[in-house]
Amino acid sequence: MMFTKAMHASSVRQLCLYWLPPLLFTAGIIGLSGDLGSSGHSRRLLQFLLSCLSFMEVKDMETIHGYLRKAGHVMTYGFLYWLWFRAFAARFSSRLRLAVFWSLGLCLLTSMTDELHQSLVTSRTGSIQDVALDFGAAVLTALALSFKRI
Repeated sequence: MMFTKAMHASSVRQLCLYWLPPLLFTAGIIGLSGDLGSSGHSRRLLQFLLSCLSFMEVKDMETIHGYLRKAGHVMTYGFLYWLWFRAFAARFSSRLRLAVFWSLGLCLLTSMTDELHQSLVTSRTGSIQDVALDFGAAVLTALALSFKRI
Protein backbone atom coordinates (compact mmCIF):
# COMPACT_ATOMS: atom_id res chain seq x y z
CA MET A 1 0.00 0.00 0.00
CA MET A 2 2.85 2.39 0.82
CA PHE A 3 4.45 1.73 -2.57
CA THR A 4 1.21 2.74 -4.32
CA LYS A 5 0.95 6.02 -2.39
CA ALA A 6 4.57 6.85 -3.23
CA MET A 7 3.98 6.09 -6.91
CA HIS A 8 0.84 8.23 -6.92
CA ALA A 9 2.67 11.15 -5.28
CA SER A 10 5.46 10.83 -7.84
CA SER A 11 2.95 10.81 -10.71
CA VAL A 12 1.18 13.91 -9.39
CA ARG A 13 4.53 15.64 -8.95
CA GLN A 14 5.57 14.73 -12.52
CA LEU A 15 2.25 16.05 -13.84
CA CYS A 16 2.56 19.35 -11.97
CA LEU A 17 6.25 19.93 -12.72
CA TYR A 18 6.45 18.81 -16.33
CA TRP A 19 3.06 18.50 -18.02
CA LEU A 20 0.93 21.21 -16.46
CA PRO A 21 3.14 24.17 -17.55
CA PRO A 22 3.00 23.45 -21.31
CA LEU A 23 -0.70 22.60 -21.12
CA LEU A 24 -1.51 25.86 -19.31
CA PHE A 25 0.75 27.89 -21.62
CA THR A 26 -0.92 26.34 -24.67
CA ALA A 27 -4.34 27.15 -23.21
CA GLY A 28 -3.16 30.74 -22.71
CA ILE A 29 -2.08 31.00 -26.34
CA ILE A 30 -5.44 29.71 -27.55
CA GLY A 31 -7.22 32.04 -25.13
CA LEU A 32 -5.33 35.05 -26.48
CA SER A 33 -6.15 34.10 -30.06
CA GLY A 34 -9.59 35.61 -29.48
CA ASP A 35 -10.43 39.29 -29.27
CA LEU A 36 -8.39 39.76 -26.08
CA GLY A 37 -5.16 39.26 -28.03
CA SER A 38 -6.13 41.52 -30.92
CA SER A 39 -3.83 44.24 -32.18
CA GLY A 40 -6.34 46.84 -31.05
CA HIS A 41 -5.83 45.85 -27.42
CA SER A 42 -2.04 45.60 -27.66
CA ARG A 43 -1.89 48.90 -29.60
CA ARG A 44 -3.72 50.73 -26.79
CA LEU A 45 -1.37 49.24 -24.23
CA LEU A 46 1.68 50.29 -26.25
CA GLN A 47 0.31 53.79 -26.75
CA PHE A 48 -0.19 54.08 -23.00
CA LEU A 49 3.35 52.84 -22.27
CA LEU A 50 4.98 55.10 -24.87
CA SER A 51 2.82 58.16 -24.25
CA CYS A 52 5.62 59.79 -22.26
CA LEU A 53 7.84 59.84 -25.37
CA SER A 54 6.68 63.03 -27.04
CA PHE A 55 8.99 62.58 -30.05
CA MET A 56 7.26 59.31 -31.02
CA GLU A 57 5.06 59.68 -34.11
CA VAL A 58 2.02 57.55 -34.81
CA LYS A 59 3.65 55.79 -37.78
CA ASP A 60 6.68 54.96 -35.62
CA MET A 61 4.39 53.53 -32.97
CA GLU A 62 2.65 51.36 -35.59
CA THR A 63 6.01 50.04 -36.80
CA ILE A 64 7.14 49.29 -33.25
CA HIS A 65 3.79 47.67 -32.55
CA GLY A 66 4.17 45.34 -35.53
CA TYR A 67 7.70 44.33 -34.57
CA LEU A 68 6.72 43.74 -30.95
CA ARG A 69 3.83 41.51 -31.99
CA LYS A 70 6.11 39.40 -34.22
CA ALA A 71 8.76 39.27 -31.47
CA GLY A 72 5.98 38.06 -29.18
CA HIS A 73 5.30 35.18 -31.58
CA VAL A 74 8.97 34.19 -31.58
CA MET A 75 9.36 34.33 -27.80
CA THR A 76 6.04 32.58 -27.17
CA TYR A 77 6.68 29.62 -29.45
CA GLY A 78 10.32 29.32 -28.44
CA PHE A 79 9.20 29.09 -24.82
CA LEU A 80 6.35 26.72 -25.69
CA TYR A 81 8.81 24.41 -27.45
CA TRP A 82 11.07 24.45 -24.39
CA LEU A 83 8.17 23.60 -22.08
CA TRP A 84 7.02 20.69 -24.26
CA PHE A 85 10.58 19.45 -24.77
CA ARG A 86 11.21 19.55 -21.02
CA ALA A 87 8.09 17.45 -20.41
CA PHE A 88 8.82 14.91 -23.15
CA ALA A 89 12.53 14.70 -22.30
CA ALA A 90 11.61 13.78 -18.73
CA ARG A 91 9.36 11.05 -20.10
CA PHE A 92 11.63 9.80 -22.92
CA SER A 93 15.04 10.59 -21.44
CA SER A 94 16.78 7.91 -23.51
CA ARG A 95 15.04 8.94 -26.75
CA LEU A 96 15.46 12.69 -27.09
CA ARG A 97 14.68 12.67 -30.82
CA LEU A 98 11.21 11.51 -29.93
CA ALA A 99 10.93 14.41 -27.47
CA VAL A 100 12.02 16.84 -30.22
CA PHE A 101 9.52 15.37 -32.68
CA TRP A 102 6.55 15.54 -30.30
CA SER A 103 7.48 19.01 -29.06
CA LEU A 104 7.76 20.43 -32.57
CA GLY A 105 4.55 18.69 -33.60
CA LEU A 106 2.61 20.16 -30.69
CA CYS A 107 4.02 23.63 -31.37
CA LEU A 108 2.91 23.36 -35.00
CA LEU A 109 -0.53 22.08 -33.99
CA THR A 110 -0.91 24.91 -31.45
CA SER A 111 0.11 27.52 -34.02
CA MET A 112 -2.26 26.16 -36.66
CA THR A 113 -5.11 26.04 -34.12
CA ASP A 114 -4.29 29.58 -32.97
CA GLU A 115 -4.33 30.99 -36.50
CA LEU A 116 -7.46 29.06 -37.46
CA HIS A 117 -9.22 30.44 -34.40
CA GLN A 118 -8.03 33.95 -35.27
CA SER A 119 -9.50 33.61 -38.76
CA LEU A 120 -12.91 32.96 -37.16
CA VAL A 121 -12.79 36.04 -34.87
CA THR A 122 -13.92 39.32 -36.50
CA SER A 123 -11.24 41.45 -34.78
CA ARG A 124 -8.42 39.07 -35.80
CA THR A 125 -6.89 37.70 -38.97
CA GLY A 126 -5.29 34.29 -39.24
CA SER A 127 -2.05 34.11 -41.18
CA ILE A 128 -0.06 31.23 -42.65
CA GLN A 129 3.01 33.47 -42.31
CA ASP A 130 2.47 33.54 -38.55
CA VAL A 131 2.31 29.72 -38.53
CA ALA A 132 5.67 29.69 -40.34
CA LEU A 133 7.09 32.25 -37.91
CA ASP A 134 5.85 30.30 -34.89
CA PHE A 135 7.15 26.98 -36.17
CA GLY A 136 10.44 28.60 -37.18
CA ALA A 137 10.85 29.89 -33.63
CA ALA A 138 10.23 26.39 -32.27
CA VAL A 139 12.76 24.88 -34.70
CA LEU A 140 15.39 27.50 -33.80
CA THR A 141 14.82 26.77 -30.12
CA ALA A 142 15.23 23.05 -30.81
CA LEU A 143 18.50 23.73 -32.62
CA ALA A 144 19.75 25.98 -29.84
CA LEU A 145 18.95 23.32 -27.24
CA SER A 146 20.64 20.63 -29.32
CA PHE A 147 23.83 22.69 -29.51
CA LYS A 148 23.67 23.11 -25.75
CA ARG A 149 23.69 19.31 -25.37
CA ILE A 150 26.73 18.75 -27.63
